[in-house]
Amino acid sequence: MPGIYAYTDYREFLKDALAAKRSRNASFSIRSMAARLGMGSGTLSRILGGARNIGPALLPAITSFLGLRTREAEYFALLVKFSRTANPGKKRRYYEEMLGMRGETRRKIPQGHYQVFEHWHCLALHQLLRIVTDCSDPEKLGALLSPAVSAAKTRKAIELLLRNELIRHNQRGGYSPVDASLTTGETWRGVAIHGFQRTAARMAALALDTFPKEQRDYSTLTVSLSQESFAAAREILRKARQDLLALDEKESAPRRVYQMNFQLFPLSRVADVNGGAP
Repeated sequence: MPGIYAYTDYREFLKDALAAKRSRNASFSIRSMAARLGMGSGTLSRILGGARNIGPALLPAITSFLGLRTREAEYFALLVKFSRTANPGKKRRYYEEMLGMRGETRRKIPQGHYQVFEHWHCLALHQLLRIVTDCSDPEKLGALLSPAVSAAKTRKAIELLLRNELIRHNQRGGYSPVDASLTTGETWRGVAIHGFQRTAARMAALALDTFPKEQRDYSTLTVSLSQESFAAAREILRKARQDLLALDEKESAPRRVYQMNFQLFPLSRVADVNGGAP
């Protein structure tokens, strides 16, 4: 099962954790878990079903039963608070704390390894190897990318990913990513990343004519914003990126590699308060 930081709903995490325990021990049940926690199985069922919440007194017993380490236990407690509160301000604060804790656990690519951004297919290949885990043939792997990449370029990309310890050999005869998802963090410097973003924008335009509407999702907005609203819009996009990374990390059976671009840029000069140009 995915790590706890991929979740925003503690009940969903509990259900997946119980399913994982049951897969290792056929005799495991809600009744046996409830007995370990000193509660009735009906109470635990109501918690899992959403009829009641985990109280503060029960929280330590559950995190201990699940074997959560200190930071994981803190995140689980945040999930419970997030679910329990109906106050919009508190809910937003808990959610922002959750995003912060998620970001701290993700593998950040150090600036010295930014060469993986020099060619779009390096990161695409990194994600493809989450799906195709039993193939080491550069020609076959390159042919699965869209647009297809030559065997020579794919081989160089594999060597680069191995050298930067972003993928490793596995027991199936292929390669596996060391981490499910990668990030540079919210701040970055590097010509390579700038070039990658330019390439990603060009590929988005190409995909508009390459893939049918059912296989892609494009939307555009043209809006007028103050500097304060622009900052708020950037924050909305940052949170969306975090949510999508969590969705990616939680994915247990990916079937295809996707590229998602977030773009917010000016279409006009700054106007003064009277509507004129400065």
